[in-house]
Amino acid sequence: MSPTVVDVKHLEAKIKEDPKHANELLKIMECMKGHDKAAAIAAVQSLRRLFLYFAEKGELKVPSHVEDADPISAYSKWLWEHYVAFLSSVIAWISEDDEALQVTALRTAMEIVAQQGTYKGLQSDTAFGNETFVRVVRQLVSAPDVKTSEVLSVFKGEYLNAYTDVQYFTLRNLSQLLETTTKVGPRIISNSLALLDSITIPTSDDDVMPFLVAPRKSPAVDVAVDDDTPDGSTKRSISDSSSSGPDKKKAKTDPSLYDLREHQRVFSVCWIALLKHKLSTDTYKVVLANLPDKIMPFLAEPLLLADFLTDSYNVGGITSLLALNSLFVLIQQYNFDYPAFFTKLYQLLADDTLLRSKYRKRFFKLLAMFLSSTNLPAYLIAAFAKRLSRLALTAEPGAILFIIPCVYNLVLRHKECLQLIHRTTTLSVADRAAEKREMLTMKNHIDAAAKEISKTSTRIELSGGQDPFDNDTNDPLVCHALKSSLWELFSLKQHYHAGVATKAKMFEEKLRCQMIDLADDVDISYASLVDDALKRREKQHVALAFEPCVSVLTPTDPIAQIFAL
Repeated sequence: MSPTVVDVKHLEAKIKEDPKHANELLKIMECMKGHDKAAAIAAVQSLRRLFLYFAEKGELKVPSHVEDADPISAYSKWLWEHYVAFLSSVIAWISEDDEALQVTALRTAMEIVAQQGTYKGLQSDTAFGNETFVRVVRQLVSAPDVKTSEVLSVFKGEYLNAYTDVQYFTLRNLSQLLETTTKVGPRIISNSLALLDSITIPTSDDDVMPFLVAPRKSPAVDVAVDDDTPDGSTKRSISDSSSSGPDKKKAKTDPSLYDLREHQRVFSVCWIALLKHKLSTDTYKVVLANLPDKIMPFLAEPLLLADFLTDSYNVGGITSLLALNSLFVLIQQYNFDYPAFFTKLYQLLADDTLLRSKYRKRFFKLLAMFLSSTNLPAYLIAAFAKRLSRLALTAEPGAILFIIPCVYNLVLRHKECLQLIHRTTTLSVADRAAEKREMLTMKNHIDAAAKEISKTSTRIELSGGQDPFDNDTNDPLVCHALKSSLWELFSLKQHYHAGVATKAKMFEEKLRCQMIDLADDVDISYASLVDDALKRREKQHVALAFEPCVSVLTPTDPIAQIFAL
């Protein structure tokens, strides 16, 4: 018969009362394997208290490599072996199917992490018990269905988002795991992202959260580290500073947990390690969507993402759209040289599916921001205006209601593009007089000649319905947009949607001095259009027939014998 909860508590008290009853530990450990969940949880909590009790007394410590027949040394070795077995079982519980066991195991392991560095015999190179915590992180990212489990919520709420040192060592251990694991599967990637999404790097001293374990201010112990271990943490012995010899090296104290740059460094290393692995399509999109706001501001060197973002930008479709903002941030804020940015953006507009995707709002905002500079050349602005106008011919009303004011702002911002609004084959008398006055006001003959060449190069024959604009080419430099006109927007005056027709008539009026605010136009969708139509009130009653209709079908109609209306 396996011990009950009461039996476990009795055995714990018995062991603490007299060390000669230490063999009772085996009964408690057996209880962890029983079918009684309450007794198993009680056994885990009891064993945690007992092992930390032995560590505080100095009886639980790392055994030496030298064979010693001393009974005390044999007892310490026996305790250590069972402690290691207990800790392995607890960490394995994190992957159990039962959420209660998972949460109990996590809290038990984190309690050991919190106290591991303070007891003689379990001290490490840092006050934080990272030897145990690295195993916890590995188990969390390797376990199935962790992303939606309660254990991850508990870890985030009680530890990751509550303590600075837990966040720091999570990043450090996670980056080490991603760098040293040869084959990282989708499960590890997904669970790693679930952890990283909850991490917010402190940007000021006020943002630094409390510590689970207070960092050491100065070296407390000298630790002999075995160089053969991967992280220098699995094999170690403890001694005071007076006993250090030539075969021992002084371990570092706690990392600079108060140094904000150190937090940025480990955050950057972790993300770079993650992005080196193959990501699924959905994960790829999530990462690209979060990069500009949640990741890049906290990276120590955002330019390290240049290759990743340029490759993503060249993929095309939704992937290119999601990489837009991050790549523009590199260009604008970090002086990244990418001359083909606007050419690729122009090429991206050839895919009309973006105007129907769920990311359309994001795309419109970015497009308006990218084209807002007055330093862009006229040929480039004209090319975007023409391609957007051409897209408006087949786009849904929600997209057209953004395109028209966007093109309007482009033309208003760049006076060289005013010729696109209305162009004819022959100039009127007033137009010729205006050109003559402009030529006479030129300061010298060189300016006049340059103006004439520019005017001649953009003069075309529009007869026969020929448009010189080449919409098939993806190079804005050779598409001849400046030689064309915005006839597409003129045709939208006959659009079935009243809002589209009204906006298209803006180009017939005198150009205003202020730009049109596009903030409201990016949110327009079919749902919002239907809501507006349902809320609209008629100014007058709808005209009805002067004789009220009594019946749709006459009594003699054969159909009236079948249907009743």
